Amino acid sequence: MNMKSRNLAALVLILPAPIIGVLCSFYLPEFGKAIWLFAKIWLVLLPVFWLLYVDKGRLSVSSSSTRGVLAGLLWSIPVSAIILGTYWVAGDSLIDENAKAKIDELGITSPWVFLLFATAMSLGNSLMEEYVWRWFVFSKFKVLVGVHLAIACSAFFFTLHHIVIMWNFGSLQLVLVGSLGLFFGAIIWGWLYNKYGSIWPGWICHVAADAAIMWVVWTIITGN
Repeated sequence: MNMKSRNLAALVLILPAPIIGVLCSFYLPEFGKAIWLFAKIWLVLLPVFWLLYVDKGRLSVSSSSTRGVLAGLLWSIPVSAIILGTYWVAGDSLIDENAKAKIDELGITSPWVFLLFATAMSLGNSLMEEYVWRWFVFSKFKVLVGVHLAIACSAFFFTLHHIVIMWNFGSLQLVLVGSLGLFFGAIIWGWLYNKYGSIWPGWICHVAADAAIMWVVWTIITGN
């Protein structure tokens, strides 16, 4: 295959995985969690396999410049402020009345369990998403459609599976507002990746966004 065909094949193999995993986890209670876990493993391993055995590349730590780190920190301020401000202004209309019961089913309502969950989501899951969506997916789209469309396309597909999650925990307003916020957040992270050639600036900002979301979830759990 030529370069464009290889990149298209990579996208075809990876883009359906998160939406399939999330849909199965919510709507196939008997074995949906196993499919979700397989999808997560697929998202982590496919890019490494593709880099080493298809693109014939080498693994790296994606080091960033000081400017990149500072840019990530600076973008963290408005991104997290918008999330918290939106919840403060419109929280009641965004959160489904059954949201707390659904969160209770996850078994994360005790302080220490929630702290572990929030840490894993804010630090670990965000890193995995930057690795998948900004490095791998964006880079493949970039070859096919150029930088600007690649940022938009990777942001769109990043947002898509989160819609299912929001639909199960919030109102239609949350789906609309949250989707818009996720899309533009992903635009920022894609722009940071393209500008600084590293996932770390976007990851720093992503951590701040997820930490703000985890704070919102905790307020729902505690009712404060």
